[in-house]
Amino acid sequence: MSLVMASLLPHDIVISADGRSTVTVNGEVTEVDDRFQKIFPIPDHPVVLAAMGENRLGGRPLTEFLGAFISRLNTGDFTMIEIADRLHAYAHPFVRERLAGLRLLKNGCGFWVAGFSVHEPGPRLVKIFWTWKETVLLTEELHYEPLSIVAGGDGKEQIDPVDWHAIDGKTVDEVCAHQRASIQTAIDAPLKVNSVGGRIHEVAIDSTEWRWTLPP
Repeated sequence: MSLVMASLLPHDIVISADGRSTVTVNGEVTEVDDRFQKIFPIPDHPVVLAAMGENRLGGRPLTEFLGAFISRLNTGDFTMIEIADRLHAYAHPFVRERLAGLRLLKNGCGFWVAGFSVHEPGPRLVKIFWTWKETVLLTEELHYEPLSIVAGGDGKEQIDPVDWHAIDGKTVDEVCAHQRASIQTAIDAPLKVNSVGGRIHEVAIDSTEWRWTLPP
């Protein structure tokens, strides 16, 4: 899967992710891509999508799958919750089809919608996550506002539990350094097969724009 982290400060959001994508066949890793993009800023808007779990949906890589969603989204008209609702409706049949073909306890698929809108007073992150439990496809939706720090993907088991106290009063640069160090810890974990690795990429968002602090 992956490790994606987000910190919501009073006036900024930082999202960081590892760059590893793996393909597993019959329990064996057959392919590794260490420059896989998991953070997807929306052009001309202070809004970012992030992905974890499955790296192909609808037979397309995530860049194409989410690009099609972004291209027809009137981003400025919606709150983060409303964007998440539209992303959920768009992705759900493809996620269901993909996960139904796997039916493994560890497999899941998730998206974050994070940023600022003219309809909300501050930053917000909405998490949507799908997973199977026996014969039931479960969807989880969580909401975060400042001060919050969130970790997603199976790589979160390889770092200390996140704690908002670690980002309280910190600058954007300090938060970036904290998240990079956490992801590097997961990358360096002494595992036979590590699903976290590759190039860390990162974006910072304020109320007017997003900017790559580490490009993919």
